Amino acid sequence: MAGSGQPPPTVRVLVAQPLVADPPPAPMTTPTTDSAPRAEPAAPARVSAGLERSLSQVGRAILRLEVPRDALPDGTTVSRTGYWVLVRVSEVGPARLSDVAATVELDLSTISRQIRDLVAAGLIARTPDPADGRAALLSLTERGRSVLEAVSESRRRVLALAIADWTDEERNALASGLLRLGVGLHDTRDAAGADHTEHADEGTR
Repeated sequence: MAGSGQPPPTVRVLVAQPLVADPPPAPMTTPTTDSAPRAEPAAPARVSAGLERSLSQVGRAILRLEVPRDALPDGTTVSRTGYWVLVRVSEVGPARLSDVAATVELDLSTISRQIRDLVAAGLIARTPDPADGRAALLSLTERGRSVLEAVSESRRRVLALAIADWTDEERNALASGLLRLGVGLHDTRDAAGADHTEHADEGTR
């Protein structure tokens, strides 16, 4: 008011602030292959005790098959271990003694004795290794191949009697199943050996 001596009242002006929307949510990202958890391998199927025992029994029965004397030429003797050595030499030969020993999983002293007897019997021949003149290669002689085939044929006759009442389908299923089992056991053993070697190497670091 004029003449009152008091200052005029202050007028406050409120300015409306613009509305600011909340920031949009961050887009969802798909985990990359590296960050995604890896699926655990499926646990192998359990094998019953009956199956394990049955296979062990068959394995022992096969190993205990004697070498038929009537399948050998006069004056020739071959032990069960000697027969398996002939089989392996026929599969891997010409081969060094150490290689044959590895395939039959026998120590060098045992395999050396068997090879010596088979060489004396004229069933295995030693020839110089062209890659190393100090070593020798082992291979079957003609006589060795004839003896191996005769003994193998005699053993097959024994097996034929054991499954005489089986059908062809059952025999084929047995053959394919045993083949798959052999491959699986071989691969499992190799994998276990590689894992053992890897852990041994880590222990020496």
